[in-house]
Amino acid sequence: MNGMIKSLLGVAIVGSVLASSAQTKFPLRVDIDVSTRRHRKNIGAGDSGEVKVEQVQVRVKIRKSGGQPYEEKLTAELYVIGKQIHTDYYGIVDVVKKDFNFTKENDNTVEFLTRTYALPQTSGNIDVGGEYETYLLVVVDKEGKIIDTRSGRNIRDKGIDLIRELGPKTLFDEDGNVVGMVDGTNSAFKRAAPAALRSDD
Repeated sequence: MNGMIKSLLGVAIVGSVLASSAQTKFPLRVDIDVSTRRHRKNIGAGDSGEVKVEQVQVRVKIRKSGGQPYEEKLTAELYVIGKQIHTDYYGIVDVVKKDFNFTKENDNTVEFLTRTYALPQTSGNIDVGGEYETYLLVVVDKEGKIIDTRSGRNIRDKGIDLIRELGPKTLFDEDGNVVGMVDGTNSAFKRAAPAALRSDD
């Protein structure tokens, strides 16, 4: 009996080692699907243009793609990126980080939805405000190693590192130079909106 127990324990230990070795030899692969729901709502119009609000919501779905079971904690980092119409600067509208695990219970799939972002803007003779530009999704393991990335634009590794370092509400130009912070009060838009809506009648 003792011999049988030792034999079974030996098989279990070897199996555990092989599974661990397989995870190291065959790195985790994931399928990433990101979709964006965008809607523009007109607020009003005048002789110099119109005022509208772009509403944006991002949905993320991550699925483990085959291979051995993977039970370690992972983190999804979603960076929602907008663009200022009047400066052409880019801004990180929000950063959403979600910890998750792949399990049989969730069918090795995780899905989450951001809140709705409202980006006001004027158009016509006066172009001021912001609009949605793209997203960056980064999946990292518990050690911070990048498993995979996805974006609506072609962002190189250097750009990915920059965006992850900047954090929310940072304003930067196309060369990656930080130029300030996103104006949370939308002061430029608030000054421009009455002028756009004004009627000369």
